[in-house]
Amino acid sequence: MNLKYFGTDGIRGPYGGDIINENLAYSLGNALVLYLKKKGLVSGSILLGRDPRLSGEKLLNSAVEGIRQAGFHCMSAGILPTPALAYGVIKKKCQMGIMITASHNPPCDNGLKLFSELGGKLSIEEEIEIESLMEIQSFTQLEKKDILQVDVVESYFKHLEDFFSPNFLSGLKIVADLANGATSFTTPKALRQFGADLICINQGEGEINCNAGSESTQVLQSRVIQEDADLGIAHDGDGDRVIFVDSFGKVVDGDCILGLLAKSSKEEGFVATVHSNSGLGEFLNKHGMQFHRSAVGDRNVSVVMNETGCSWGGESSGHIVSKNFLPTGDGLFTALSVLSIIQLGSQSLHQLADQIKLWPSQCESFTVETKIPLEECDEIQVLLIHANNILNGTGRILLRYSGTENKLRLFVEAKSLNILEEVFTLIATGIKEKLCPRDHH
Repeated sequence: MNLKYFGTDGIRGPYGGDIINENLAYSLGNALVLYLKKKGLVSGSILLGRDPRLSGEKLLNSAVEGIRQAGFHCMSAGILPTPALAYGVIKKKCQMGIMITASHNPPCDNGLKLFSELGGKLSIEEEIEIESLMEIQSFTQLEKKDILQVDVVESYFKHLEDFFSPNFLSGLKIVADLANGATSFTTPKALRQFGADLICINQGEGEINCNAGSESTQVLQSRVIQEDADLGIAHDGDGDRVIFVDSFGKVVDGDCILGLLAKSSKEEGFVATVHSNSGLGEFLNKHGMQFHRSAVGDRNVSVVMNETGCSWGGESSGHIVSKNFLPTGDGLFTALSVLSIIQLGSQSLHQLADQIKLWPSQCESFTVETKIPLEECDEIQVLLIHANNILNGTGRILLRYSGTENKLRLFVEAKSLNILEEVFTLIATGIKEKLCPRDHH
């Protein structure tokens, strides 16, 4: 079933547009309480937080008003990373959490991510039910009402301390790109607390995700070399993702990070998405681990983790879940876990990642005007048949629309680099001609 508002990870879009506005936030807050009451809860509390976007406070206040008018209490954790908000929901025994963020999207966007009382993402079935209860109402904030402010970050830090040794980062020089986002305070505090020699960039001096963070690592790569650092890390705007840069200034493939975490876990299985490289599967099988695949999205990773009993899983984009820590992705916990592997192994990130041999792959996103169902586009289907014949069973093609943006994502993987380039060019050219007419103007 197609959802009107919810995408792959919450609700997201340009602030002030048809979807993300104060009316939507108010109406969603109202609908969440109706949903909780249908589950038998007469009263309760919902915890809210946000990233530093300028539109965040207005959306948070609107959601609060919708919640209050439906009869539940609210608490605000202020500006904090998404995983800290998720942990706060558990710690404060709230019935639900709302994070006002558009994650890695540009500063003009915003959105809302929802968390259950267990600190995990909601299921698609739950989102469908919430949407059925949503009736978009015109809302004007007449007067600003006080919201109970709570601190959940300190308890989140204490939770981190249970998993890592004091001062275990001593001797490591790290550059951290904080995307001018929600981690501008938390990640520096944690890394320094554990003993790292830390240089921070994009720590609130510019706009969120603007030439900064996990989607734009060029400055970080240069700075790692300039500072002669051991490595660099980059978060997205709300801190549930992390990307790594080695001492040579090279971005480490996310699947190599997944492989390192899987191997160090010494467990029987690991979950990654359909986007993860087949070379990761070969590496895990070589080390006696089952390789499980899920649909795209950390929520779907968590579902398969629960089904298979795996405690680790993630996406190559940097969303990585450690069920023993939190039921949702956490960029800081992931960073600390990888740094722990480096320190224990006395090897550089480059040396460790080089153990995992990935198949050649290429991906690209194409902006489209409308999301025409691909199965109804005959020209694209013919191209895919031709491309799969060229691969002849030695690779994969993934073509899907983004759940949060008007983009078509193409991923091609092949054992042979020449075949990869031939297949990718064939499909990309077809997409541009058939689905992206503006590219030719």
